[in-house]
Amino acid sequence: MAEAEKGRVSISKDVVTAITGIAVSEVKGIANLRPGDGIFRRGEGMKRFVDTEVEGESVKVTIRISVLYGNQIHKVAKQVQTRVKAEVERMTGLQVSAVDVDVQRMIDPEETLPEEEE
Repeated sequence: MAEAEKGRVSISKDVVTAITGIAVSEVKGIANLRPGDGIFRRGEGMKRFVDTEVEGESVKVTIRISVLYGNQIHKVAKQVQTRVKAEVERMTGLQVSAVDVDVQRMIDPEETLPEEEE
């Protein structure tokens, strides 16, 4: 941020978490972070899957995902890393120092959670 600016801008880790969740939900092959799963309708839901550390102008993100069976785990994880880094940096101006992906489960596509009824 330029020193000539008046005041300061701070971005909470909750904002970075929300950006991360939306970015990850757009990666194909992930079972538990899709808008249809109802996670986005529950304000606190994304915190179950994303840990964010903001320190100054640097951000570190850890994401826990379940991969749908049939997808190459390393490719899905790499897409998550690339997408999250690009979106967080683009939207916040912060530097992403790391995106750690923790693949916790492999899920049969027919076992995915049903959409919540509205």
